[in-house]
Order: sequence, then C-alpha cells, then structure tokens
Amino acid sequence: MVAAGCRHRGAAWADPAGPVPGAAGVEIIVIGQARESRQTRQVAHALEVVLADAAAAGRTPIVAWLGTDLGRPGPDRAAPCPAPGAAHAGPVLTELARVIRSSGAGIWGLPGPDGWRCGTTGFEARATPLPYAQPGVAYVVRVSEAGEAALVSSCDLDACTIAPPADDTLIELVALDFSFWHYPALAGEDLSAAVLAQQAALLDALAAQPARPRVLLSPIPVESAGAHGVGGRLQRAGYRYLPKFVQEALADGLFVGVVGALERNLQVSEDLSNAIYRSARTFVAKPIFEVVSGSAGGAKPTPRTSRGDTLLPDLESEHVGFARVIVADERVYLRVHARVAGRWRVAGIELPLVPAPLPNLREPPTIQPCHSCDPTRGAADGDVDIPRGPRPR
Repeated sequence: MVAAGCRHRGAAWADPAGPVPGAAGVEIIVIGQARESRQTRQVAHALEVVLADAAAAGRTPIVAWLGTDLGRPGPDRAAPCPAPGAAHAGPVLTELARVIRSSGAGIWGLPGPDGWRCGTTGFEARATPLPYAQPGVAYVVRVSEAGEAALVSSCDLDACTIAPPADDTLIELVALDFSFWHYPALAGEDLSAAVLAQQAALLDALAAQPARPRVLLSPIPVESAGAHGVGGRLQRAGYRYLPKFVQEALADGLFVGVVGALERNLQVSEDLSNAIYRSARTFVAKPIFEVVSGSAGGAKPTPRTSRGDTLLPDLESEHVGFARVIVADERVYLRVHARVAGRWRVAGIELPLVPAPLPNLREPPTIQPCHSCDPTRGAADGDVDIPRGPRPR
C-alpha cells in the first residue's frame, strides 16, 4: 500500500513512458522550487542524464527555472530569506546551474513569490547573480525549428514591442510572473499597476501577430489539484484569480499550454477547459495543457481535505522530480520524472502541438466537488474517492 500523502497516480504511470519519435525538436525542462536541499542535488544528478540524452537525440534543451514559495519570513518559514547576493550562491544551486550550463542548455527564469518576498527578484540590482536569464517582468523567447532560442520582446514602462514573426518559428515561450498579483503584500499599488500594464501590453502585441504555438511560463499555475487550487487549504491558483487580460488570452486560445510551479508536487493535465469551467464558469476556445513542476526542492504531500477540487490531473505525483515538454514532429510529449523509493520513474502523455478548437456547443462538465457524481441527482450518490488511476506496485 501507499500511505496517504504519498500519491503517485494516473494511468500512464502503470507502464514506462515510450520514447519520443523523431530526433529533431526542442526540449523544455521545467524545475520549480529548487533550493539548498538533498532533493535538489538528486534532481541535478538526474538532469545530467536527461540533458545528455536530449543532446544525443538532436534536441536543443531549454530550462525554465521557476521560483520558490517557501512561505513568508518568520518562524514558520521553511527557510530564511538569504542575503540578496547569496540567494543562488549555495553549493547545491551552484551545482544545479553548472550541470545545466555544461550541457549548453539555455536557462530562462522568473523569481516567483520568494523573489518578491525576499528582495531577490533581480529587478532591484542587476549585479545580483542569477543562475538564469531574466530580461524583465514580461518577456517572450522565440524558439526556431533548429532549436535556437532568442529573446524577441522589448518592454519599456507600459509599452512592449515584439520582433516581426519568423517563418521558422517552432514555439514561443511567454514568461509572466503573477506573484505580486496573487500575493498583494509583495508589492505596492504603483508597482503592481506598472507591472500589470506592461504584461497586458505584451499580450496585446502577441495577439496582433500571426497565431503560432505559445506556452505560458509562470511560477503560478492556472489551475491546481494541490493545496493552492480552488477549494484547497491555501486557495490561490485558479483561472478566476488571474488578471482579466490573462483570462481573456487563455479563453481566446492564445496559448496551447501552461507551465507553472508553486505546488510542491508534479501534475500534468491534457486539457484545462473543464477545470476552468468548474473554477470560473468560463468556456475556453481551445484545449490547454498544463504542467505543474514544483518539487525540485522536495515534495510536500497534501491531505485529501486540503486539495483543490476543480482539476483532476491526468498524471500526478507527490515526490521530488521535474517535468519535460518536448516539441517534435508537430506533437507535444509531456514527460514527468519522479523519484519514488530511491529510483526514478517516468510517465508521459502525447498531444498535438496545435489542438483543434473545442466545439461551440458541448456538454458542460459536472460542477460538483465530487467529479464522478451524477450532475442531475447531486453529489450524494457518487463515489467518495476521486478516481485517479492505479497506483504502481
């Protein structure tokens, strides 16, 4: 048996994830909540193998380094706020950065709530060493079919420009940090208004360009089945809690997928449309996949009564690990790596890179807290437990 709080669920965990067809493509490795811990060192060692395999397959790796949220400063905080110049100078994070850079992978990142909370966002003093590139509070990285990643956005105050579209674009990564929005105490009203204006300007500039596959990168996920999800003990992450212009971009189909962290677990969802309907009674135009990868510094099990109830992930693990988003041959291959009982396990899902629009008329999902209940008769007649697939032996 697996004790409560050690979940490792989803049907695709039952069998090893298959190989990714094709040699060319781009591989985005997502690490969230990395910190000075034994678990982060384990992740660094596993990444050496993953990065080598990607290079051998001819894929260009890109690392999305999303920030941490270990709680507000005080006696209950999991770790004290470091000095601004030493935020990423510890031996474990230094080793993690070395492993990534030695492979030739590019690193793009965002500070997350702790960056704002502890004054280590990288905005205050550019001399502060960061293990990742952070051009600003909102930026776009364009990745070509040859795997070349380049910053193509430039923002000044509340105006943003994006380089003209390129014919060989494979995917665009749109980095936005909503930490100050979800945690209003982290920034004053003037700063928050300025950042929101810049982010809105960036999305307006994107919408004015031809449609292409775009993935939203943010330390805060759109929906979550963890403690920060709608209905969870730390309710914070949800479509309904995003800025209005971000909600509109998601509903209009600007993004094919979302990559986030915040939760100290691993989640993969093929489509957020049902969760968004449960969360905000909103229909989105196209399917949106989501990857939550927040356990690079160690997992944190969430009791059943503290979990969000709008999202039912297709893959889920409350173990240390990281995620990969591989784009090749007009397909997206989502891979989750979790360290279970001393060994690494991998699960995967395959999706089209450009999903077909959802029908205008479709059956709405049940909005009962119990996902498997009969929507007509009510929640009382359904199964007590949410079916999350078999557990590995």
